[in-house]
Amino acid sequence: MQSTILAGVPHLLGVLSAHPRLSESIPYQLTGLAVVFIALGLIWVSMEILGLFFKQTAKAPVQSEPATVAAAAPVSVDLPPELIAVIAATVQVSFGGPHRIQAIIPVPSGQDWASEGRRQIFASHQVR
Repeated sequence: MQSTILAGVPHLLGVLSAHPRLSESIPYQLTGLAVVFIALGLIWVSMEILGLFFKQTAKAPVQSEPATVAAAAPVSVDLPPELIAVIAATVQVSFGGPHRIQAIIPVPSGQDWASEGRRQIFASHQVR
C-alpha cells in the first residue's frame, strides 16, 4: 500500500531515478531553471527597492557659494588658473559647501605615491 502512496513522491520532490528518460529529465531541468530565474528576479526587485530607499534618504546637494582660493594663499609655484579652478571645484564638491583654500603646495618630485609604495614594501621585508 505504501508503494502506491509514495509512487508519485519522487516526481513531486524533483528526484530523478538513476537512469532517467528524456521525458523525465526535461521537466526536471525546466523546473530548476525556473527556480533560478525566480530567485534572480527576486534579488533584482529587492535591489531596486533598496536603491529607491537610498535615493529617498539621500540628502539633496546644497547649492552654495563656490570654494574660493584665499587672496593671500602662499603658492610657491605659479599654477595655471585652470588648475586652481579644478582644485576649488573639487573642494566644493567633496566637502559640500563654501570653504576657503588656505594654500596649494605642490608635492616635491621625490615624494610621489610610487616611491611611498616602494618604501612601504621595502619596510615590510626582513633583511636576511
